[in-house]
Amino acid sequence: MSGFDKAYKVLLISNRSKINLEDNHIKITQDDKNAKIFIKDIYLIIFDVPYITLTSALLSSCIKEKIIILTTDNSHIINGVLSPFMGHYLSAGVINKQILVKQKTKALLWQKIIKNKILNQAKVLELFNLKESEKLKYYAKNVKLNDGSNLEAISANLYFKSLFGKNFSRNDVNFINSALNYGYAIIRSVIIRAVCISGLLPSFGIFHKNEFNGFNLCDDLIEPFRAFIDLKVKNIKSDEFFIQKEHKKGLIEILDFKILIDNEKLPLNRAIMKFVQNFKRSLLGGEELLKVEFIDG
Repeated sequence: MSGFDKAYKVLLISNRSKINLEDNHIKITQDDKNAKIFIKDIYLIIFDVPYITLTSALLSSCIKEKIIILTTDNSHIINGVLSPFMGHYLSAGVINKQILVKQKTKALLWQKIIKNKILNQAKVLELFNLKESEKLKYYAKNVKLNDGSNLEAISANLYFKSLFGKNFSRNDVNFINSALNYGYAIIRSVIIRAVCISGLLPSFGIFHKNEFNGFNLCDDLIEPFRAFIDLKVKNIKSDEFFIQKEHKKGLIEILDFKILIDNEKLPLNRAIMKFVQNFKRSLLGGEELLKVEFIDG
């Protein structure tokens, strides 16, 4: 990993607030109470309430410090992301190299990403003693270049029905999908930040190519990390139909969850940074792509 990213705090703002910048600190005022947080300690802010007043100076400083900001709609569903435009001093050079990468290199990297994703899904099922984990391991071994046999989708269908019940669908409106979507959005935002810092163009994916999506590459890179959210959601016990504030806090805490990457145990947010920097070197320089894995035991 190039450099050391010391930011480690996530702010969830869920009450009416006034937020401004004061002496390199983010000052949060709620009613007659104030709190200050050193801006360099923060890497993610979630505005989970529509009644927030903030200054342009604050927004500019957040971008300068490479802080990702997430907004939510009236239903408290994440609906927007504010990210640094160019987070690396050599962005233009990096992007030029990225655009010239051969399709075979992209196909090989996508194959490895999907293998990693399916193996992590298999591990989740294994943790719950579900026999379908063996089938997923078989699928992972047989992923082709660019996932030509579409084993990602085949595995996902088996995986979600095994984990959440045979009638479960990712299209349903329910607590599980609400929690999954919130968790994925948190992970995606951290990946967006890491990609911007790396100098790579976030809209230029290796597999995802939606012309209306400014973060195609980030949606490629999130895939091996989804299983960590799936496990967290599976372990949430709730009778609610939609996730509540306490569930959101719990899902944000997944960023401190220790995982294994390159034989090193790191919190998820640090592992994402390391993975994205490694992916950049794999894409542009042929370095072996690292796997992200659950820590046994």
